[in-house]
Amino acid sequence: MIWQSIPVTVTRSPRARKVWLKMRSCVGLEVVLPYRVSSSEVPAILERHREWILTRLADLGARNEAPGQNPLPESIPLAFLDREYSVRYNDGHRAELHADGDALRVIFPSGQIRFGPLLLQRWLISLGKRHLVPFCRELADLHEMRVCSVQVRNQSSRWGSCSAALGISLNAKLLFLPPHLARHIVLHELCHVEHRNHGPAFWSALRALDPLTEVHEDEIRRVWDSLPAWSKWRKES
Repeated sequence: MIWQSIPVTVTRSPRARKVWLKMRSCVGLEVVLPYRVSSSEVPAILERHREWILTRLADLGARNEAPGQNPLPESIPLAFLDREYSVRYNDGHRAELHADGDALRVIFPSGQIRFGPLLLQRWLISLGKRHLVPFCRELADLHEMRVCSVQVRNQSSRWGSCSAALGISLNAKLLFLPPHLARHIVLHELCHVEHRNHGPAFWSALRALDPLTEVHEDEIRRVWDSLPAWSKWRKES
């Protein structure tokens, strides 16, 4: 479906209680419908939300992330590491990435741009394993918290998680954040080792470790949309 020259994807979710709209970077508009809402209502829904859609589209365009734009970056600043990596692209028979210090060379077959974000995501995960895993373990040791395993993935909607088996999973996107926010998120997950939900005891424990919890939680809620499009690219995009 095309609406006002914007590609639209309509899906249904058994968990959706109301219509949900999301502008996906470099891809288009995603509309999630509850089963009680007919797909024939989509055009009217989009018209009602016209102002929000056009504003969001303009925001993405200013970041070179509107539908149809090239999501591949020329540089990648990682605040957690206080480093910036330059990126150049070459055509080749195989998709591969080579890192030499702060310079990245990304190679993929001509016209197959989808390989670029995926290669960069794998590189980000690798970098996260090198830096975020020891960072998490150091915080766990400092605060005498037992952690069985720490892994890094490029999660699509969470900054991190803690399993019942005391395994911590961290999002490689933490590398985009300044150290104080990454620290807060890791502490958040470590507190789940003892407190499995977000009840009063959990928040009390987190505030004891980070007195600026409310400030940092507010910052984190606002930062996701500012992450680069390539880091959120999905294989089906």
